[in-house]
Amino acid sequence: MKIKIALAGNPNAGKTTVFNALCGARQRTGNFAGVTVEKKSGTLKEHSEIEILDVPGTYSLKAKSTDETIAANVLTGNYAGETKPDIVLVIIDASNLKRSLYLVGQLQELGVPMLGAVTMTDIAARRGLTLDIQKLEHALGFPLCEVTKATGDQIAALTQKIVTSASSKTISQSSIRRNHAKKATRPRFTNDANEMEVRYRTIDAILKKVIIKALRPPTSITARIDRVLTHRLFGLFAFTVIIGSVFFSIYAGAQPMMDGIDGTMKMFGGWVRSGLSSYPVTASLIADGMIAGAGSVIVFLPQIMILFFFISVLEETGYMARAAFMVDKLLGWTGLNGRSFIPLLSSFACAIPGILSARAMPNGRARMATILVAPLMSCSARLPVYVLFIGAFIEPRAGALWAAVALFGMHLVGIVVALPLAYLLNRKVLKAGEGTFMLELPEYRLPHWPNVFRRVYDAGSDFIKTVGTIVFALSVVIWALVYFPHSEKTYNKELSTFAQSLQLNSASLTKILNKEKPTEKEEAIKTDFNNALRAAYLRDSLMGRFGRTIEPIFEPLGFDWKISVAVLSAFPAREVFVSTLGIIFSVTDAEDNPTQLGTKLVNEKKSDGTPAYSILVAISIMVFFALCAQCMSTLATIRRELMSTRWAVTVFVVLTTLAYLASLGVYQIGRLFV
Repeated sequence: MKIKIALAGNPNAGKTTVFNALCGARQRTGNFAGVTVEKKSGTLKEHSEIEILDVPGTYSLKAKSTDETIAANVLTGNYAGETKPDIVLVIIDASNLKRSLYLVGQLQELGVPMLGAVTMTDIAARRGLTLDIQKLEHALGFPLCEVTKATGDQIAALTQKIVTSASSKTISQSSIRRNHAKKATRPRFTNDANEMEVRYRTIDAILKKVIIKALRPPTSITARIDRVLTHRLFGLFAFTVIIGSVFFSIYAGAQPMMDGIDGTMKMFGGWVRSGLSSYPVTASLIADGMIAGAGSVIVFLPQIMILFFFISVLEETGYMARAAFMVDKLLGWTGLNGRSFIPLLSSFACAIPGILSARAMPNGRARMATILVAPLMSCSARLPVYVLFIGAFIEPRAGALWAAVALFGMHLVGIVVALPLAYLLNRKVLKAGEGTFMLELPEYRLPHWPNVFRRVYDAGSDFIKTVGTIVFALSVVIWALVYFPHSEKTYNKELSTFAQSLQLNSASLTKILNKEKPTEKEEAIKTDFNNALRAAYLRDSLMGRFGRTIEPIFEPLGFDWKISVAVLSAFPAREVFVSTLGIIFSVTDAEDNPTQLGTKLVNEKKSDGTPAYSILVAISIMVFFALCAQCMSTLATIRRELMSTRWAVTVFVVLTTLAYLASLGVYQIGRLFV
């Protein structure tokens, strides 16, 4: 028979360390039914019959937040889809023993057999406190194990006690439980002053027996560090350096790995095209649909894993709480809080890891608002668009200084829109109100590296499994829209047109194209023809036809059908925009050669001979990209994290509408002055 053990304790008490040590790789992650709070469960190593559920951290069973409500309902057996645990394994923080014992007293009233794991004895020792665990075990009336370092011996001892308890399922209860059991036939978790006084009198009596205080407590290391890291001036400088380093690592440190993934996927695609050259449709499906679709997901992994590595390190050391504390005043007016800062900052590299990192936010509404505005942060995928149009239209006319200003301005656009939008979301839609931002500043400590690497692994695998499947499927759909009908008529027409431009007939050009060992000049002709053919196929594809059909919708923004097609192609992923323009304008590897593509854009003419694009059009395009929700991966992540297709669709519709209106305003108002 399966035995269910609930792992309960205060936040920051060391539950994650104990859970990972007990379950190892035998873990499953998801969400509790009906909410977005993460659910972690696993089986005890070498004991598949024992299931361990990691309950959200809570200070009391009298809930004040979503996490605490779930914890209380799970532990009392009142949560839909969750059975009442057979045993409760409570994590007791030796450095905050009084607070831990308050929860212990409430748990004992549930009448469920209990075990205890004592953590943070090293931090207690730094404060001059020594805990007698045997006396505490006797006072509480259930078995305890010390697991501060989570060493092999400590975890083995705890595992043995779990197995023994699971076998008997009978553990004696403490005097605290017996005292309160006489007063009520069912648990009552209130904040009544008299009841709290009784609880704390009982706890104080226990503490006098089990705690030995040093005559001269040592000066707290945390206090000394905080004199610098939370100082009004030095703290701000340290915060800037630390967070800036994290941001730089996500933005630049991941780039070599991302380039390597991109290059590897292109190499695989090339092998497929070469090996299946006799089956062009199948080759294109696998190379341009499946492999490229998989690549568009995997390429984000380095950023996600680097971000979660640093987030885990900052949380394990205790600095994350200080960072949230320092930023809270800047974001408070919007209804967000200090914990929103890391997700929003991370979204400048990529919204996906930024949204995923919002899981650490305990306030459900602030977390939701943070996730909904995160796509407005100008991610790295937008950068090639900015570089292309600033380099082609602004820098040659206004110089490098104004080019830099324009680049900074494009990153600023999203922030200017995001903060008021967060205010409206919190006050009018989610109605979060002001709320209270409560934050515990834990002791500084060295990271527990198994926890760090486990979190990195979980974040990466969860992204691949939940977001990757959606993006992969949609990528194949987009490939079909771009590829078909791929008709022979288009080929023959482009062959004839290209031959005429070279003053050749179609047969002569075909002969050149079919040569196995062409000359350098003939190789250049083949390259130019293939580029022109790709553009023709795109123009005549279902996507191209749709782009020309809706051109009147984008025309007020200054977009022609070519820009419109590129915009449509980029809705699955912004990175596609520049490469699509490269296909349309017959530029090979447009991402790596923006200057050549920029020159073609500048020289493009309308039918009346006037320039097709201008600085005003370039700004209109960049503003559209700064605000539009053009990323399937981001939308899929929002859907996953909020467990709502409705919210993902809402984000897409609202941000796309904002992008359209802002771009429309820029172009139409700009025309009055130029």
